[in-house]
Amino acid sequence: MAIELVRIDDRLIHGQIATTWINDFNIEQVLIINDDVVKDSMQQSVIAMTAPANVKVKVFGVDSFVNIYKKNPIKRRTMIILTNSIDAYKLAKGGVKFPYLNVGGMRFVNGRTKIARAVSVTPEERQAFKDILKLGINIKIQMIPRDEVVNMEDVIDKNMEGEE
Repeated sequence: MAIELVRIDDRLIHGQIATTWINDFNIEQVLIINDDVVKDSMQQSVIAMTAPANVKVKVFGVDSFVNIYKKNPIKRRTMIILTNSIDAYKLAKGGVKFPYLNVGGMRFVNGRTKIARAVSVTPEERQAFKDILKLGINIKIQMIPRDEVVNMEDVIDKNMEGEE
């Protein structure tokens, strides 16, 4: 399987991605799957500059990526970055195969409930995580590879106090 890692991180490509995840998984390309970013050429430029020089970066909308995936097998060691669990569920439901879902950061803002360190969800995102788990996909919360893994099924129904 060429998809080595699927990660939810609302910061997309940043220092932790560029220096740890990409190196630890020997990633050759990063695919940003997000309907807003695909329409924002300025954000795409910033993302391209943030990635290591030897790593190819492409941006796709959710539905268009599912269609491309069905027709074109991924050959490079690939990391997919999403910003939320709703999009991750759409990928899984659309037939995109990945070993597990890594959750790194979903910031706390109004309307979100904190369920773990650095992970806050809307009611719709909480349900999408539950739906992903029902598909048999393991979900691991982990900011960086050396952090302890928290299993989503252990915290999905929790509400934590306080902000990050």
